[in-house]
Amino acid sequence: MTGTDTKDRSFRRNLRPILAELDIYDAPPADPTFVRLHANECPEPWPDEVMDDLADVIRGIELGRYPDTSGRMLREVLARDYGVTPAEVILGNGSDEVISLLVTALSGRPGATCVLPRPTFVMYAHAAKVAGLAVDEVDLTADLDLDEATLSARLARDEAAVCFLARPNNPTGSLWARDRIEALVRAHPHVVFVVDEAYVAYAGEPTMFRPDRPENLVVMGTLSKVGLAALRVGYCIAHPDLARALDTVRHPYNVSQTSLALACRVLTRHRGVLDALVARTRANRSRLSALLSRLPGARVHPSAGNMVLVGLPRPEVAATVRADLAKRRILVKDLSGTPGLDPRRGYLRASVGTSDELDRLEAVLDELGT
Repeated sequence: MTGTDTKDRSFRRNLRPILAELDIYDAPPADPTFVRLHANECPEPWPDEVMDDLADVIRGIELGRYPDTSGRMLREVLARDYGVTPAEVILGNGSDEVISLLVTALSGRPGATCVLPRPTFVMYAHAAKVAGLAVDEVDLTADLDLDEATLSARLARDEAAVCFLARPNNPTGSLWARDRIEALVRAHPHVVFVVDEAYVAYAGEPTMFRPDRPENLVVMGTLSKVGLAALRVGYCIAHPDLARALDTVRHPYNVSQTSLALACRVLTRHRGVLDALVARTRANRSRLSALLSRLPGARVHPSAGNMVLVGLPRPEVAATVRADLAKRRILVKDLSGTPGLDPRRGYLRASVGTSDELDRLEAVLDELGT
C-alpha cells in the first residue's frame, strides 16, 4: 500500500509523497589511500604546529556541556569580517542546514517557488522540495553562463520566493558577472537572492556582500571548502528581519562546541595559514586543467572554483575514464546525464588536488596513453 492509498491504515499514509521522489544524499566514505578528487574539498594539509594548537583547543572543551545555542563567539568573528552585527549572522551545520533554514522560512505563501539555474548545487532543489516549495529551473547557456532573460522572466512571477546563485557555481566552476546578479536583485525585490560563496576564496574576487546591500540579498559562506570540511560550519549574512526568521526555525545547539571552538581558533589565529592552503590550491588549478585536457576529445571549461569540469565526446567515454582512474585509485565524479548539461556528451568533474596527488594523476594518464 502507498502513502496515497485511502485504505492504507499504516503510518505510511502520513508520509509526504514528494519524499519518495527524492534521492538520498549518502555518499560512502572514500578509502583515504585513494587520490580523492571527487568531493570539492581542499586537501592541502594543515601544518603540524597548527594541528597541535587545535589539539590544545579540543582538550579544553567540556564534553559534558552543551555548546552555545547560537555560536555567539563565531558569529562575532564573522560579523567583524563582514562589518555587520552578530544578529545578522546565522550559523548552520554546514551550508546544507543554512539552505534548509532559508527555504523553510521562505515557504510561507501558497505556491512559493524556488528559482534556480541548472545545473547547480543539488541541495538547493532538494531542500526546497522537502520544505514544500515548487522548483523552477532555468538551464544555463551552452557556455555555462546564466540565461539572464529567461531567469528574469521566471523571477518576475508572483510566486517566486527565493533564488540561489552559486558564485562560483558547482559543478561548472562558472563565475557569473557580479553586475548582472546585482541587476537581478534590484529588479526583483520580492525575491530573496542567496549568493552562495562557498568557493569565492578561489575566484580571486571579493565577496558580493557590501554594507549597503539590498535587503533581499543574502550572502552564504562555508568553511568546508577552505580546508575545514570536517567541522561542518556554514553561515549566512541576512537582513535583520530575515535573520530573525532564520533564527526562529533554527534548532538550538545546531553547531557542535568542537566545531565552534576550532573555527574560532583558525579564523583568529591561523587565517594566514588558511589563506596559504587556498593559494596552493589555486596555483594547482591550471595544472589540473592541463592534465584533463589530455583526455580524448576533452573540452575543459574555465573554472573559478576548486574544481574543474571537463566535457567528453560521449557519456560512455566519461564512464570509461572514471572507471580506469578508479581502478588506479583515483576518484573523480561522473556528471554525465546531469540535467542542464548536454545529454549527448559525457562530463567529469575533478577537484584540485595537492601537488603529490596531481603527480599521481599525471602518472596514471601517462600509463593510459592520454
